[in-house]
Amino acid sequence: MKLENMNRDFPNMPESMRQMIEQEIEKQLAKPDVLPGNRKAGRHIPKKRLVVAVAAATLALGTTVFAGVLYGLKNNQVGKYAYETKQERQDGTQDSAVSAADEQHYVKIQASYLPDGMVQTEEGKYNYRGGRGGVTMGCYYMDTGDTSFEKLSYNVTEKEELKVNGRDGVYLKTALEAYNQSLYVTYPEEHLVLEMLASSDISKEEALKIAQGVTVTLTEETVGDDVMLCYNWSKYLDAEKENALAEESSDSVEVTFSQKLLEKAERIGRIMDMENNGLEKLPGLTAKVTDVQTADNQSILPEGMLDAEAATAFDANGNLKSSTISYIKKGDGIDTLDQVVKTEKSENKLVYVTVEYTNTGSDTLTDIMYNGSIQLLETKGDRASVWHRELETPATGDEWDYVVEEGLMLTAEVGAYDVYGGERGNNYIDTLKSGETVTVHAAFAVPADKLGEMYLNLDNTGDTESALENGWMVDIRK
Repeated sequence: MKLENMNRDFPNMPESMRQMIEQEIEKQLAKPDVLPGNRKAGRHIPKKRLVVAVAAATLALGTTVFAGVLYGLKNNQVGKYAYETKQERQDGTQDSAVSAADEQHYVKIQASYLPDGMVQTEEGKYNYRGGRGGVTMGCYYMDTGDTSFEKLSYNVTEKEELKVNGRDGVYLKTALEAYNQSLYVTYPEEHLVLEMLASSDISKEEALKIAQGVTVTLTEETVGDDVMLCYNWSKYLDAEKENALAEESSDSVEVTFSQKLLEKAERIGRIMDMENNGLEKLPGLTAKVTDVQTADNQSILPEGMLDAEAATAFDANGNLKSSTISYIKKGDGIDTLDQVVKTEKSENKLVYVTVEYTNTGSDTLTDIMYNGSIQLLETKGDRASVWHRELETPATGDEWDYVVEEGLMLTAEVGAYDVYGGERGNNYIDTLKSGETVTVHAAFAVPADKLGEMYLNLDNTGDTESALENGWMVDIRK
């Protein structure tokens, strides 16, 4: 392409951007040449050539790189362990609100690289099959202006300002959290900021490799495997205020319900009506738990049931590993970090469940999502609640504030399972003809001292009380 033709072929750009490039090129081209003997010669640049040079310079830079000149992500340290991530405007540029707070913006987020064993589970979410962590992505649409992006991160142990596909990015690693890695990447030409959260079992190198393969584009589509609604920044700020108020008014996150509700739990071998157990009705669908076994070794499982990630829950002899319990004293996250005050081991049991799904209706059913999660329901007086390790509180004194369990695999919803279907090859039954039965096996790891409190929740929403009321919770206590 001839230089003279580039100005007509170059795409439109904001006037402020064009003027900024013109000023910079005029300044550069106005510099005198240095001749032999330190003599200087001035230049005269025709206006047409200047305009063409603007186009050529911008094409050479690329709009993404140039956008990074206008706006940049910066990390400002607050105290010893907190960092404020901000999007800053460079001199000579202007910032403005770009949309109304109620205007919706959809983006298509696609990841061209995922580590072995990681699959897409929904829009912007990628997880390992065996219940391990993964990566969650989302984006903010800066409806209040690009430079209003500002996030304060606590307990930061590592930070880096970097480039992701030529864009400004900030990487942060925090202490003692399951998803302890954050990456922010700016898309100022679209008024977007990408947020990627990665779990602690993913290395920094892998997290950055995933990020380098991510593309984010605005779209008019509102549905699709990779399409998601961008979170308006104004809505995020409102939600932050509401969360702060909720935390101030709440003493505990524990939810309790009447112990009598446990009497509605189904028994092993009973047929359950699953027609309304999902977003869409599935006429005639039933489920029956036919068998529950416990073991210490993976030999109880069918060959090939465990993928590479789930297999890490077992040692070289196939025995289920114990997990590490850490008791942590909270710091303020700014000048002091959370500190582990003691650790202990917790022994686990492998729970192997068999569930039969049957179509008792007259029509063929397709794309049947099934679920299964172990819920530990403990009782205190006339109340019951779902037990979580992190809800434990110190018996006396103020020794520790919260608990973290590490190394306990296969605890996630559906654990490991052996029937795959649907578009993503996960927990779906592709087709179930009238009168046909499909058998699903699932495996979970449960604390050994909690086998007397375990129930199997087959509700697709995961809600405990709803599952009990509708007959989708099965008593599998041992």
